Amino acid sequence: MRTDRPVSWWLLRVVVVGIVAGGIVGVAAGTADASDPPIQIETNVTPEEPVVGEDVSIEATISNLEHDEGRNVDVRYVYLREAGTLNDYDRFRRVGTVGSGGSLSIPLSVTFDDPGQKRLEVEITTQYSDEDGEIYTYRQPVFVDVQESELHGEVRLTSVEAVGGSAVTIEGDAANIGNTDVESVLLSVPDTGNVSPRSPNGEYFVGGVDASEFATFDLTADADPEAESVPVEITYIVDGERMTKTQQVDLGSANRSAPAPSTQAAASHSPPAAGPPASGPPLVPIGIAVGLLVVGGIGIALWRRQ
Repeated sequence: MRTDRPVSWWLLRVVVVGIVAGGIVGVAAGTADASDPPIQIETNVTPEEPVVGEDVSIEATISNLEHDEGRNVDVRYVYLREAGTLNDYDRFRRVGTVGSGGSLSIPLSVTFDDPGQKRLEVEITTQYSDEDGEIYTYRQPVFVDVQESELHGEVRLTSVEAVGGSAVTIEGDAANIGNTDVESVLLSVPDTGNVSPRSPNGEYFVGGVDASEFATFDLTADADPEAESVPVEITYIVDGERMTKTQQVDLGSANRSAPAPSTQAAASHSPPAAGPPASGPPLVPIGIAVGLLVVGGIGIALWRRQ
């Protein structure tokens, strides 16, 4: 069971510069005698030339070269350490038993946060599975050379969104995906015929962006209905050199619907408003007059009966 594993630091490179070919028989700690288990430790480091920031895997293969079939070896602990110290980069405990002529492999890993040559050790503790209770320790050196990263500062537009119809607004982040700072970052929309810069943000000055950081931006452009993307030109300075590249921003997700109709056009499609009353005598006053005459006639008839 793995009980300890180092934390990976950002942007690490480890290049193996010294591995004994074909494996080596481990050197037992303390005074050795004829009863020491004949243990061989081989190491395989991948990748052989990793870039800075990659985790490096060191596979340790432990072989029991004992010819006596009854002499099994219990592997108690496996450590990956800084040579000459108790600084563990990785370790396993209660690894297992290796039979005579057998072997087992343990995947170890390591990372570093500074350059330079490193000397590591794969250390194992073993004992025979029989009545011999003696503990034996073996160490296998592994040499590595930690190199500086070759990944320079680079600006890329991320989390980009485009909204609008013929007038498009582009928002997002100008991210520095490298491990060195960049300066004077400028974003602009070039005039390509069906796309052109539009006020107020046809170009946007971001300024400096530190390594692995980002800065927000927004651009505005005019785009014809047939335009499928808006090119954004990115210029910046890294390590004293000016860089220029173009990144296309897809308009497929933008709301490219036609603009709303004008007030005059909308009015032409609206239902006609109520017009003036038709010609002829006014109906409401006539109705009132007829009602009064009926009521008056009824009153006169009742008066004459009295």
